[in-house]
Amino acid sequence: MSLSIRVNMQALMALVGALLAIGSGAPTQRQRLWAPTYYIAAKATYDSRPQEMIVEGASNLPPGASIDILVYDRFRGGSVLNRRQSAVVDKDGLFRVKLQAAEGKVFRHDIMCQLLFMAVTEPPQPAAVLRVVGRHGERLGFPRNPQSGISSGKHYYLIDYVHVI
Repeated sequence: MSLSIRVNMQALMALVGALLAIGSGAPTQRQRLWAPTYYIAAKATYDSRPQEMIVEGASNLPPGASIDILVYDRFRGGSVLNRRQSAVVDKDGLFRVKLQAAEGKVFRHDIMCQLLFMAVTEPPQPAAVLRVVGRHGERLGFPRNPQSGISSGKHYYLIDYVHVI
């Protein structure tokens, strides 16, 4: 073997060893996760209590963003089953809410839960949220974001559906 190949092999082995040593160490801090656009991901837990249901999830919407939640009886005319309630995204990107059934309605299995974020709402979204997503939600990623849409008046939204099993 020539001297230059031997030197290059030694340098290569030293580099591989250094990379392995760096890569094998325990992480010193939590890595920030990355998503290409805004999202809502959720689950609904119904544990046979007809008057309440838990909805929890994660989102990379700004902290303080309010997500409206509606529960529909999709097989019986699509009527809304819950009182008007929202979940608020916390500083860690998580949310959790205990939904209450509307008067005269009950929760059950095999219903649909809709989670909807809109920039223009009543009560209004916090100013800090609107600075990030835009006054009308124009920075939510429409049309490339599969969870985004546009309603009348060029108001953009983010939507997710959860089947309550």
